[in-house]
Amino acid sequence: MRPLKLVMNAFGPYKEKVVIDFTQFHHQTLFLVSGPTGAGKTTIFDAIAYALYDDASGTSRGKDSFKSQFVSDDVLCFVELEFELAGKKYFIKRIPEQKGPGKNGKLKKWSSEVEFHHNGTVTTKIKEANKEIQELLSLSYEQFKQIVMLPQGEFKKMLESNSADKEKIFRNIFQTDTIKELQSLLKDKASSLKQGIDQNESTLQQFVGMIAKDTNETLEEAIRLFDIPVIITELSHLVESHQKKIHLLEKELIALDETYHDNQRKIDLIAALAVLEKEKESLEANKELIEAKRLGVSLAKKAEECFEIKQQVENISNEKRAIQQELIKEQKQLAETSERLLETEENYHVLQSAHRELPKKREVLADLKEQEKQLCERAAKEEARTELVKENQNNQQVIHELNKQVIADGAQLKEQEYELKEIQQAKTSIMEKQREAGSLQQEQHQTKKQQEALIEFSGYLAKKDAKQEEFQEIENKYTQIESHYQEQRLTYNRNIAGMLASDLKEEQECPVCGSLDHPAPAKLGRNSVSKEALEESEAQKNEIGKLFDRISIELKGLSEAIQSSEKQLAMQQSEVPAEQAKIQRRLSEEAEKQEKLTEIVKALQKTVDNEETAEKEKQKTALQVRETESKIQLLKAAVEHNAKRIAELKGEIDTLITKLTATSLSAIQVQIDEKTNEISHIEEGYSKAQENKVDLEKLQTQYQTSTKAFEKQLSTLIEREVDMQTTFTEQLAAKQLDAAFEKYLLGKEIKQQLIEEIEAFDKKNWLNQTNFSEKRTALEKEGTDQPVEGYVTKNQEIELESKTLKEQQRELIGTEKTNQSILSQIQLNDHAKKEEQEEYLLYKELSEMANGSKETDYISFERFVLGIYFEEIIEAANTRFTQMTINRYALIRNKDKTKGAGPKGLDLDVFDNYTGMKRSVKTLSGGESFKASLALALGLSDVVQNRSGGVSVDTLFIDEGFGTLDAESIDSAIETLFELNQRGRLVGVISHVEELKTRIPVHIEVTKSSNGSYATIKV
Repeated sequence: MRPLKLVMNAFGPYKEKVVIDFTQFHHQTLFLVSGPTGAGKTTIFDAIAYALYDDASGTSRGKDSFKSQFVSDDVLCFVELEFELAGKKYFIKRIPEQKGPGKNGKLKKWSSEVEFHHNGTVTTKIKEANKEIQELLSLSYEQFKQIVMLPQGEFKKMLESNSADKEKIFRNIFQTDTIKELQSLLKDKASSLKQGIDQNESTLQQFVGMIAKDTNETLEEAIRLFDIPVIITELSHLVESHQKKIHLLEKELIALDETYHDNQRKIDLIAALAVLEKEKESLEANKELIEAKRLGVSLAKKAEECFEIKQQVENISNEKRAIQQELIKEQKQLAETSERLLETEENYHVLQSAHRELPKKREVLADLKEQEKQLCERAAKEEARTELVKENQNNQQVIHELNKQVIADGAQLKEQEYELKEIQQAKTSIMEKQREAGSLQQEQHQTKKQQEALIEFSGYLAKKDAKQEEFQEIENKYTQIESHYQEQRLTYNRNIAGMLASDLKEEQECPVCGSLDHPAPAKLGRNSVSKEALEESEAQKNEIGKLFDRISIELKGLSEAIQSSEKQLAMQQSEVPAEQAKIQRRLSEEAEKQEKLTEIVKALQKTVDNEETAEKEKQKTALQVRETESKIQLLKAAVEHNAKRIAELKGEIDTLITKLTATSLSAIQVQIDEKTNEISHIEEGYSKAQENKVDLEKLQTQYQTSTKAFEKQLSTLIEREVDMQTTFTEQLAAKQLDAAFEKYLLGKEIKQQLIEEIEAFDKKNWLNQTNFSEKRTALEKEGTDQPVEGYVTKNQEIELESKTLKEQQRELIGTEKTNQSILSQIQLNDHAKKEEQEEYLLYKELSEMANGSKETDYISFERFVLGIYFEEIIEAANTRFTQMTINRYALIRNKDKTKGAGPKGLDLDVFDNYTGMKRSVKTLSGGESFKASLALALGLSDVVQNRSGGVSVDTLFIDEGFGTLDAESIDSAIETLFELNQRGRLVGVISHVEELKTRIPVHIEVTKSSNGSYATIKV
């Protein structure tokens, strides 16, 4: 990913719109962002991080603080970034949440917005855009921060952080959350299984405690010992015993119940026969009354049938009378309609004669209208001719004015063309001066490189002189200490024999030769040296020796650097001062020339800056001339066309005058109105008379039809009336009734009540006979050997015995169910406990291994994986750290075992080649810490790129840290950055160290003021 252009509007400390075009750097891919503290140097990188990932580059800035406090709410804060990746260009614009401008000058609440332009499409949903950018870059936000943007202080924190803190940092970068989740899942699963085992154990104890204590001795002993297998066996036997006893009691109860039901059936049958006998006697007593009611209902039904026929006769007579009245009414209407039809036909014949004369009247009307049309046409043509004459006069005046305007605009157009020629000449001059300035800049660059090489050469010479003196001093000191040490060692060795001799005794073996005789034992010298003093002297000698070796190595390195510089510059050391003065004079001359060229280009540029305005004015004038000339041509064509039309109208008017017979338009229009009214009156009268005649003819036909229909209907009713009267007489005779038959009629409710009483009696009588026969047959089949009271006494005895047996059965069932439930729960929980015990042992071992235990030196699986990454990072970091520290330091992983089970395995030490010992990175100086931090950051960047499928990261931004370095350290750090630069990376450095401004040619200079900050590019 390489940024091409960054646009910030009202962003952070920048009040105005700031455009940073990275393509202006040309081939210079190492640039410096300089400016005072708080000016907004880091804000540039914040804007890039916000555009790509919707977040800032550091941890101390939030999205809610992006909008500049130097602007009012009516200014919109936004960031635009154009960048290149794999040869393709992409554009993204983000607007943070803020109060900003709305419609009609009002303010509104802006929500966060995004526009991501890629592959011809635009994404406007924030989550989708964030996902697409992350997939495009193949880097998460955390990874991007670690390998592209090195925020202020972030890597110093990681350098000195402990294993726990590094674990959190690396987890985000290398996305080992899944491993951490696996560890937690294993731990939670083991804990959950252990809880389940404990719960099952508690449940088992609870259910075992519920077993009744008055059981067999074997079960009681098993309960006391909590022997689950024996408890299950004995409790199963106890449940089986109870089930057998319950089954035997059930058989006894069934036998008693059968006897009870046999006796009860006999009791019920005897009682039912007694009831039915009494009911039969009651029915016989009411039989005569029911028969009388039955006869009354029969006569009522016959009378109803005759009454119904009588009503039909009366209905036909009534209908006949109604039809006779309707027939009289229709005959009267028919007579009146016939009379009106005769009158209408007479009026129709009169109007029909007038209607035949209408064609002649319409011909007269047509002639009148034609005269009216010709008079109107003549008036219109005369009016059109007058208007055209006026229009031509006006057009001639406009043409005259437009011709004057064309002459004036032509003169102005020539002046503008001359001005544009002068601008083209100025542009040519600028290009020549720019080429001259480019050549001069290259010469300056070469001169500066020579000057830097001379300064470096001088520095090497000065350092060599200083080191030579230091070397001479250390050499003398080392010679003295070495001589003193040798003297002490010689004295110590001599005194060893004396010390051994002082401990010799007669008749004891010598520790050296084994002799029992000691004729000449050695004597102690005057000057004795202790072993401790000798060791201290040796340590002092070794320390000075290491210092001597280090300075020797450094002196040798400086000598090699001086030889290299002499070869490169092709000069001797004595020639350096004169050459420096010569180069300084040349730089001053070149700077003066550059300044003069800049002033000339600025003056010419002012002229060129007016090109766009002048070109627009020229095009505007030329367009104005063309439009005016076009208007003149159109007006001339219109004048010519109007002249022809005026002549044509005059001829047409003369022709019309010869055809006209009338001269007054109003007189003609009066005649037309009179003739039109006369024709309309005849047409309306004739049409109305015709309609009346047709309507009356239809009405006459209608009345004639209805009269015939009524006559036919009346004849039919007379015939039906005679037939129905005959039927009524025949029915009376058939039913054996006379004219007074209506006295047998009954009301509907009374009749229905009698029918129901009869039917109820018949049904009850039938049921009594049927039931009596069935009960008597059943009793005979059952057989009886005693009166009903004997059966009642026997059943009472059975009920008492059954009650006793049922109580015994209920007690046994309750005990059996309780024991069965306890047995099931004990078996279920014992089985579950065994299964969970096996699973728990497996997960416990996995959890201890994954989360770290004594066997794994308390290093978790995640920390083990991160340790592999950490080793790769350290290896990559040391390629640069050893270079920046001139092979003195190397980062190493601390693998020392520590007490406890806390996080470990990711601590960092530094190995000092001067002392040959390791120590904590926290003991490094400020400059050394920065070097280590930078090396660690670059190492992490390399590892993440390799681990991310070879992601191409062509950009690196470093925020501060150079202020802690000395000149030599700055040189080594700059060399490292130039090496990255040579590999094609765009490297940006934020710093206010003045020395960097002379070492890095391309600057983004940030200026701070009371009205906000400004950023300018200086190449």
